[in-house]
Amino acid sequence: MKSQAKELGTEADWPPEEGQIISFQSSTGQSSTGFETMILKEVRWGLVWRDFILSDGRVIPEHRISGCPHPQVWRKISEVTDREREECEERLFSMAGAGMDPRERDQRFWAELNQYLAYTYLRFKPAGCKVPDTVQDTER
Repeated sequence: MKSQAKELGTEADWPPEEGQIISFQSSTGQSSTGFETMILKEVRWGLVWRDFILSDGRVIPEHRISGCPHPQVWRKISEVTDREREECEERLFSMAGAGMDPRERDQRFWAELNQYLAYTYLRFKPAGCKVPDTVQDTER
């Protein structure tokens, strides 16, 4: 049986489209376990970077996707609205209240928490402090 999914092309095609087969660095705990492939369900901007939602429900940050442009594209913190931040906080509160474990990597709670922590750091970092190897981007 032939797969209906399209295979990922090149960085020029970035980000991949829904339905493409993507390759990504897998992880368990605190170490990398190699590469896996999976069908991409959705690409979604978080507070800082893109998250890639896979067909099995895992959420993979952009920097772990094979073919990700370097330097990685991040949003300008000034572009994040108060409403977006508040909605993220509400999702985190809801997931915590539901007893979800934020230590489970590649899951929604882990992804949301990391986005929120990065956003908070960038929002309050000292003036003039540069974030290495990233490009601030206004396009979404």
